Parts: sequence; C-alpha cells; structure tokens
Amino acid sequence: MSIRAMPRKSCSMSDRLRLNQAARILLGVWMAGIIVAMFLIVPQYVGLGDAGRIIILHVPTAWITTVAFAVSAVYSIRYLWKRRAADDAGAVAAAEAGFLFCVLATVSGMWFANIVWGTPWNWDPRETTILILLLIYAAYFALRSALDDVERRRRLSAVYNLFAAVTMPFLLFVAPRMAESTLHPNCAFIQGSHCDGIWLEMNGTRVGQLGDVVLALQGIEQRGDLAVVQVEVRMPGLRDVALLTPSFELSSGKPADRPEFPGQQFLLAVEGVDLTNGRALLNMEAPGTGLLSNSRTFWTFMAANIGFLGLFIWLYRLRADVLLLQERLARREVTYGLPA
Repeated sequence: MSIRAMPRKSCSMSDRLRLNQAARILLGVWMAGIIVAMFLIVPQYVGLGDAGRIIILHVPTAWITTVAFAVSAVYSIRYLWKRRAADDAGAVAAAEAGFLFCVLATVSGMWFANIVWGTPWNWDPRETTILILLLIYAAYFALRSALDDVERRRRLSAVYNLFAAVTMPFLLFVAPRMAESTLHPNCAFIQGSHCDGIWLEMNGTRVGQLGDVVLALQGIEQRGDLAVVQVEVRMPGLRDVALLTPSFELSSGKPADRPEFPGQQFLLAVEGVDLTNGRALLNMEAPGTGLLSNSRTFWTFMAANIGFLGLFIWLYRLRADVLLLQERLARREVTYGLPA
C-alpha cells in the first residue's frame, strides 16, 4: 500500500511543478501582450496623445498596492493569532510587493504629471499622501532590520503593520478627496464626471483657484454672440503667468474657445456668464473623450488589472518561499553549529 502511494506523491509533485511552470509562462506572455497592446493597440487619448496610455500601468499598480498591503495586514493578524513563521513571511512578502507596486504607481504618475501639468512633483495632495505611505512602509522594513530577536521582531512588526494598514485607506482615498486644492484630475479627467467650477465677478470675488492654479478675473466683454472673458492664470509656484481669453456662446449657452493652461493640456472653459453683474463661471476640462470609452482601451485596461494581480501573487509567493527557506537554513546552522 505504502509502496504504491510513493509514486503517486511523486507524480503529484511533478504535476504541480509543471502547472507552476505553465502558470509562469502564461503570466509572462500575458504581461508581454499588455505591453504590446499598450503601445500598438490602445489608441492615443485625444489632446493627451501617448501620455493617455499611462492609465494601463498607473491605475492597476495603484490598485494592486492597496491589495498587497491589505494582504500583508491579514497575514499579520494571522501571525498574532497563531504565531506561525509562515504568516510572518507572508506579511513581509506582501508588504514588499506592495511597496514595489506603490513605487511604480508613483513614478508613472510623476511621468504623466510632467507631460500634462509641466512638473513631475508639485506636492499635490495625492502625491504627498502616497509619499507618506511609502515612508510608513519604509519604516516597517527599517523596524524589522533593527530588531535581532526573531520573536520580538515578528510581534512588533505585525503590530506596526496593522497600524500602517489602517492609515492606508485614509492616505489613498480619504485625504486627497478632502483637499480643496489638487492638480490630480479627480473630475476633469474621468469620463462622465463634472467639475463644479468657480464663479468670479468683477465687483466681488475676482480671484479663485482651480486645483493649484490661481485665476484672476480681469474683464468680461461681449462681442456679438460671444462673451469673452479675460483671465490671468498663475500656475503653481508662479512659474508661468498668462492672460487667457476663453469665450462663451450666448445663444447656445455653451463654452466656445477653450485655451490651454500654460504648460498643460487641460483647458480653461467658461460654462456660464452674467453680463449684467459681471460674473463668469470658470472650469477646468480635459481634452477629448474618456479613455475607457474605447473598447480596445477598456479591455486592455481590464487585462492589465488581471495581469498585475497575477504578477503580485507570483512575486509575493516567491518572496515568502525565499524567506522561509532562509529561516530553515538559519535554524540548521544553529542546530548543527555551522558558521553563518
């Protein structure tokens, strides 16, 4: 009976190895296909050109960051409950993978910001909060490396990891939406959403902000069916100051000319005027249509989410196995008195 069971076990291990190898090949082909589709199949975003393709990389890596840190927190809870080394290894591996994806999301966002807003870093609320999140998890890794006692290191790092996980949703989802000033295109960039805009008036509040851009109303003039608004635009850090003249079609009640913000590809639009009281409703718009309105972009985007999720699973499992192997080797060195 036992003699027959051994070949079955060996066969099962062989099947698992072949399955793992096939999964790795499939993941590699899948990710290669996403990269090819990102540059050759996904069309350019009107007004943003090739910069619009960043959504295929930036958004999935940002989402996988939250998944990875959440998985790490779950493993930390399991460790505090059962005190198993495998759970500690899973927490560390998931946190390291999450940190990597967080860096990718940050770098890709900086690349997009440099193209669209003219600066890679402007201390935008989203940029600031994701930097804080990176520092929190960097401190987690520093804490682990600073403690020599294995059990104490695992216990304290698990508690700290739970604290880090609690801050994550606030830093990524709550704090950026609480800020009134942000360059990140919360409303202008996403299809179907709408920015509120700001009312400025000649005899009242003449200065306001759209994101981190300061607007100063200089005048309103009617030219036939058009209401032409003169707006002084001061970009973040006063690196660019320009006088823009967006216009509004009185008969249709729709914006006419939409000039670009200096150094950006977002547009300044007039969405309403009150000529009697000298008031204008100014707003920020993204050029062109929504990214995901195109079916090729949508399916490539969905495939990217699946691919990056698979990449995370592979990375964190591989890292967890390495950590457990390192621990077994360390125990063997202690048991047999081998030199480290």
